[in-house]
Amino acid sequence: MKILKLTIIVLMAGLAFNAAAQNVKPDTAGIQNSTKAIYFNAGLQYMSNLTYAGRKDMSGVPVLLPSFTVISKQGLFLSATDYFDVNGPKSGAEGLAITPGYVFSFDDKKQFGGAISVTKYFITNKSPIILSSFNASIDGQLSYTGIFKFTISGTYSIDKGNNRDIINNAQIEKDIWLYKTGALKSNGLKITPTVNLYSGTQSFTETYYTNSQVPRALANPAIISPITTLFPGLSQQEILNQTVTQAKQREVKQYKLLALSGSLPVTYTLNSWQFTITPYLTQPFNQVSYVGNSTNGSYFFFTAGASLTF
Repeated sequence: MKILKLTIIVLMAGLAFNAAAQNVKPDTAGIQNSTKAIYFNAGLQYMSNLTYAGRKDMSGVPVLLPSFTVISKQGLFLSATDYFDVNGPKSGAEGLAITPGYVFSFDDKKQFGGAISVTKYFITNKSPIILSSFNASIDGQLSYTGIFKFTISGTYSIDKGNNRDIINNAQIEKDIWLYKTGALKSNGLKITPTVNLYSGTQSFTETYYTNSQVPRALANPAIISPITTLFPGLSQQEILNQTVTQAKQREVKQYKLLALSGSLPVTYTLNSWQFTITPYLTQPFNQVSYVGNSTNGSYFFFTAGASLTF
């Protein structure tokens, strides 16, 4: 049932793409030869900083992501992911996301494939996590698995203000098994060097400042003239041009390169269990530079999780 493995991998990658293109990728070793029509996957993942398309929130909120997925052997799936803010005393549930979708393959060897899915977000408006402004998204992926696995993804997202964005991701990865165990050689330890390149639009509000010259009438009792001497009751004023600075806001939306990210998932598989630790190093590009803040520096974060397929 190689399509099952592709289903779960693409599904979890698609969900994570909305949140940073990283999530636990459960392995289906032990069930691929089963004749079951329905499979289930339960996972739990910790992310030290929830990100989106190479972008991170200034608050840097760590989250815990429990998930549950129902998968059919025809490629249909339905997944639910909860978001828990685990930022010390401010910890709490922030909401969830529901994703139905379909995974397909173009050839018998399952080398060429893809997936489509729709995600609906139910996250509180006051949540500190970066996905709090999201309403829904539509995701699509195409992939080829050979010596390397190449994946091209696209996301059309709609936020709660009805702003719409397109995010694209090109990914290349390679599974490197350090050792394999079990009768089917499906258990063991592997690393998966991965590179992601993100591009797309962003809808956000940018604050900018304008300077203008405004005439001002200023009282100046030092002005002495024959008129003011004869008529002392007249107002003594001087007209000057004064520079006034105003803060304004505008919506910015451009298609640009967003980020380059490298990661190294370390995965241990034991039958239907999978345990993964993944460090990430991300370099964002073309971010908005707010007054007094620089947001273009590279940053590090990591994920750790476990999943069970049954």
